[in-house]
Amino acid sequence: MKVRRQLAALEPMVLGPLKEVSGEDWHRTVPGKWSLAQIVRHLAIGVDSVAAAFERRANKDLMVRRSTPAQAVARHLVLGLGRLPSRREPPAGTIPEERPDPEATIAQFRIGVAKLETFVETWPPERQLRIFVRHPYLGDLNLPEWVRFHYVHCRHHVRQIEARLRWLALLKRNARAD
Repeated sequence: MKVRRQLAALEPMVLGPLKEVSGEDWHRTVPGKWSLAQIVRHLAIGVDSVAAAFERRANKDLMVRRSTPAQAVARHLVLGLGRLPSRREPPAGTIPEERPDPEATIAQFRIGVAKLETFVETWPPERQLRIFVRHPYLGDLNLPEWVRFHYVHCRHHVRQIEARLRWLALLKRNARAD
């Protein structure tokens, strides 16, 4: 099932490239850009808050999707094409603090993913399709749609993680050359 594969891919996709990062490297960054810790914190906030929202809806009766026509088009484009629009401001609640604790951030990300895995494994498919959590730009998304969104969103930010890692490697090479 595609939902399970995408959900299983989140942790290795995001955290895999970061295994060798330690100490101050988590917080070093190009001015005006997020650090590695901030990128992962942003993703952790998103995954964890959605998992918590589904947790709160665990005993709800089936719901009806609420979204505008523009949100329906955006939802189709983001989830269907698998691309996020460039330069979109993140929702206020997902903006990371200046220096998030990397260990706590990684734990929050893993816990959020584990909660979503539990819902995918235990909720019948009909329930997964009929319980919704609101996305600020895409309207209501059901569980498989949220998993797809997180997959697309994490993939988007993994490009930033890879860029920061290349930048850090260059800094270290230049420091050794001096």
